[in-house]
Amino acid sequence: MPNLQCPHAEFSGKSMAQANLQEAQLLEGDLSRADLTKSNLKGANIYHGKLMGGNFTEADMTGITLYRADLTGANLSGANLTGARLKGANLSETNLTDTDLTDAEIDGAKFNKAIFCRTTMPNGIVNSGANCPAKKAAKAEQAGAIEGSVNGCAIQPHTVCMNAALAESNLGSANLSGAQLYMGNFAQANLFKANLGKANLTEANLTRANLTRTNLSQANLTDANLNKAVLRGAQLERANLTGAILLNADLTDADLTGANIANATLTGATFCNTVMPNGTVNNSSCTGEKRQK
Repeated sequence: MPNLQCPHAEFSGKSMAQANLQEAQLLEGDLSRADLTKSNLKGANIYHGKLMGGNFTEADMTGITLYRADLTGANLSGANLTGARLKGANLSETNLTDTDLTDAEIDGAKFNKAIFCRTTMPNGIVNSGANCPAKKAAKAEQAGAIEGSVNGCAIQPHTVCMNAALAESNLGSANLSGAQLYMGNFAQANLFKANLGKANLTEANLTRANLTRTNLSQANLTDANLNKAVLRGAQLERANLTGAILLNADLTDADLTGANIANATLTGATFCNTVMPNGTVNNSSCTGEKRQK
């Protein structure tokens, strides 16, 4: 019922899917464990409400007021919370998969153990945490760059995609030059011949990623995990690899000219025709017939 006036409402455990509660005044109401799937809560006021364990899947919660509300464990997947007022709210352990928080007020809100997966944050950045399963990109049928969006992350130059969930994705020849991909998960991803020049991959997970002939020149890979990554023929000129883990990585034919490898872990890495930061060629892992440079 639109414009419902019901402070201290008792809707705990109720089935209210697709209910129309637009502009409803439910101050300090109890909606814990209630099913409000696809409901209209646009502009509603549930100040200091109890919404623990509630199901708000695909609900329209545009402009809702949830100051100091408790949403612990609530399912907000696909919900529209554009412009929501969430100051001081508790969203711990909530499911925020595909949730839109554009322009939401989240000052003082708690997100402990919340699931971020293709979640649009208040500043417009898409947040996909490590607990977000990647949707694999379709394989390119013809040569050329991957375009479009993968798991909520736009595949284009200068894209901003915090905590990108792109594990096992096929991003061969993708153009992500200058992209902000800090703390992204690219484990076992295919980045063959991709352009990541000047990209920010700080603390990114690139374990076992295929970076063969990938352009990583001037990329920021500070504290990135490249354990067992394949970097054959990769361009790493002037890349920042400070503190990066390259344990057992394959650097055959890679060019590290001018790269910063301070405190990087290179134990077990393969060096063959590898140009080191100082310009010297490292052939320490080559077989006799492979020594070319």
